[in-house]
Amino acid sequence: MSGEESQEKARQLAEIKAWIERRVIELNQELDMLKRVGSYVDELLSQMSFRKADTLAKRVEQPPPPQAPAEKPIVRSVRSRTGANLATVSYTKDEVRFQLSPGVELRSDDKPFTSFLLRKVLDQMVEEDRRRVESGEIDAEKVLNYEIVYDGERVKEILVRNYREDSRLRELISSVRWTLETVSAK
Repeated sequence: MSGEESQEKARQLAEIKAWIERRVIELNQELDMLKRVGSYVDELLSQMSFRKADTLAKRVEQPPPPQAPAEKPIVRSVRSRTGANLATVSYTKDEVRFQLSPGVELRSDDKPFTSFLLRKVLDQMVEEDRRRVESGEIDAEKVLNYEIVYDGERVKEILVRNYREDSRLRELISSVRWTLETVSAK
């Protein structure tokens, strides 16, 4: 093989590799979205299930459990697919806190942040909880709420309270990871 043929073959292989990497990212994003949709369908199905009035009354009559001492949070790194540290996540059964890594520039007006993370993930969880309050499934003080801490225009921290379910925790971590990866790729 001549030098030109070798270079051409190397260029073609590099293009194929880049295409494969893009497809893997696209398929992983599609898988994440399908998991979220599946979780949403599961939630809707559980809301449509029949409940007897006496079981709802029993739930309301029970006194709240005694306050447990403050639990120690679990701390993990949120890493990109390439291994870069995007954020540190610490969570307890009541709240999850994402502290963005200094090298991650997520701004308050970035599209993945506003249109995806805030509107499609966090705001929809809040709406879902409000509907559950109206139907008597949860108490009003258990509605998910969130707070964004800014350093100027840069997002420094994301705090989510009352996520309650492991599936929601996984969805939050996955959604924050996707948002940070998308912004970092720009």
